[in-house]
Amino acid sequence: MPHLYRRLVAFTAALALGAFAPALATPATAAETSDTTTLNILGITDLHGHIETTSDEPGAVTLACEVAAARAQNPSTLFVSNGDNVGGSAYISSILDDQPTIDVLNAIGLDVTSAGNHEFDKGITDLADRLIPAFNAPILSANVTGNAALTAEGSGNGTWITEVDGVRVGFVGVVTEELPSLVSKSALEGLTVSDATATANARASALKDGDASNGEADVVVVLAHEDAAIYGNQFNGSVDAVVAGHTHVPFADVVKSTDGTDIAVVQPDHYGLKLGEISLTVTTAADGSKTVTAATARNLDLADSDCTTDAYGVADIVAKAQTDSEAAGNQVLTTLESDFFRGTNDGTDYGANRSTESTASNLIATSFASWLAEDIQPATDYAIGLMNPGGVRADYLAGELTAGEAYMVQPFGNEMAYATYTGAEVKQVLAEQFQPTTTRAALMLGTSDNVEVYLDQDAADQLEDYFTQISAVTSEAEKAALIESLADDIADARSRVIDAVYIDGELLDDAASVAVASNTFLLAGGDNFETLGEKTMINTGILDRTVTADYLARVAPATASYHKHQIGTSLAIDGDTVTARFTGLSYSATAEQGVGEAAASISATVDMADGSTRTLTTSDIDQSVTPGLPETGQATLTFAVPDAPPPRGALSTA
Repeated sequence: MPHLYRRLVAFTAALALGAFAPALATPATAAETSDTTTLNILGITDLHGHIETTSDEPGAVTLACEVAAARAQNPSTLFVSNGDNVGGSAYISSILDDQPTIDVLNAIGLDVTSAGNHEFDKGITDLADRLIPAFNAPILSANVTGNAALTAEGSGNGTWITEVDGVRVGFVGVVTEELPSLVSKSALEGLTVSDATATANARASALKDGDASNGEADVVVVLAHEDAAIYGNQFNGSVDAVVAGHTHVPFADVVKSTDGTDIAVVQPDHYGLKLGEISLTVTTAADGSKTVTAATARNLDLADSDCTTDAYGVADIVAKAQTDSEAAGNQVLTTLESDFFRGTNDGTDYGANRSTESTASNLIATSFASWLAEDIQPATDYAIGLMNPGGVRADYLAGELTAGEAYMVQPFGNEMAYATYTGAEVKQVLAEQFQPTTTRAALMLGTSDNVEVYLDQDAADQLEDYFTQISAVTSEAEKAALIESLADDIADARSRVIDAVYIDGELLDDAASVAVASNTFLLAGGDNFETLGEKTMINTGILDRTVTADYLARVAPATASYHKHQIGTSLAIDGDTVTARFTGLSYSATAEQGVGEAAASISATVDMADGSTRTLTTSDIDQSVTPGLPETGQATLTFAVPDAPPPRGALSTA
């Protein structure tokens, strides 16, 4: 019955939406013969509540218009999502508990969605008791077990089967197996998270094993909240298509399964920037069996779409959300003297690179340290703040900062906490920024402005090379074997990657006591910072964004200094010639390079006996951005060792 209803809606849409411009829709070409059917699967991922049309984002109205136009062209169209529909959301949605986004997707007629990691942000109870009933579409997560409501979704056990023009289409939803490191531990209480691809392959095989008792499908589509480029070809021959996500990058291709068959794979970017489109031609043989005989995959750039006619009443939903959210967030909190940007891959795509230090993340960490020192006043040698880059969801822009804008930067509603570590443990935490076995080479923490970190760049290079090696492996089994074989080398490089740490201008001793303030997510060991999770935190119940907003009001107007907190160094000595390599001397945002106190060059100097300073050599800093890495801002100095060696710290930037 649900399919008959959708077909009736599509037929009505075909009559009523004649004025629509289906600029991005693909007409059905193979459904004209009796033995073939062309299925059209439209997919989104990582929407994160970005339903509003802005100068950079097409918004929900364009999305709805394109979906309606595609359905009018081919009634055999399914609209699916890969998850992260809600959580970490734009202010217009997050300030209203993401209900506007749920309303939008329900209105468009979302058929099915997997659960992304952000659907678990507020815990399994919120997912089971609020989100699952609120969505008209089933929410699938086959590799997360232990909750009856989640297991019962769709057709059960993380699957959903629907019939489209006589073709049984089975969906399997899985979430990244890194889920335990991406949400607070309490959020997953009672749950077990299993291998994502292995679970998806097992479910897909069951759907095509001929056993009607476990549900059968002619076509299997996996909604895998994992990166397409890394995981897309790790599915078996029972899988016909994959809609991927999680890492906020686009992908579209027909790849080979582990059995050598074709799999159409899309990853439709994020924030509704693209609409994935998979076309599957299903041919029915004389014996009635059905197989996919042709497949295509592409991403449609919704920013280029001129399809803006309202469909499904979405414009009214967005308009109401705009009014309601503005009323909640118009209060001006403070004024900022400068912008504070997140990390970039090209100098302007703020937030795309979490593997580099950013002024936005450092600012938040500094606010945490200030709160810790002034309000908590721990009896430790030092007090610092740390901030996970993925928790910074927008940039701070110069001018008035409203409650709504502050909410957009820190939308998760995490609470402030603190715990005490030794100096050695703090260094281990910083070493854990390099994560060669995960989907990013590094996750560079925001650090408070009383922290200076000197990285051993040779060790960092090794860890980044291990990441490249591991990421290139397509087989899950081979990847696991490679990780195991590299375990000792990775551990050795990590043990060397932190050369020195200074807090309050003092060299950090391994035995020193350090109070660390951050949000509960990070201090619980989130984002694979396992050492942080080994201590019992003290949770104050104060929201992290409240602490940051109070700090910004107290120091107003806040101005970015552009001094880097973490710098890589490598030293080579050949006879009396020294070659010193420096990395990470610049922030990756182009707007933060060459301005104010941002370093433009680096010099080697030595203090002379008469009190003067002698410059040995100078080099301009190469400001080229290093995508996906923390090394933006590089320079090399080569000079002869003076007769009287300079004291430690004689190298300076200017």
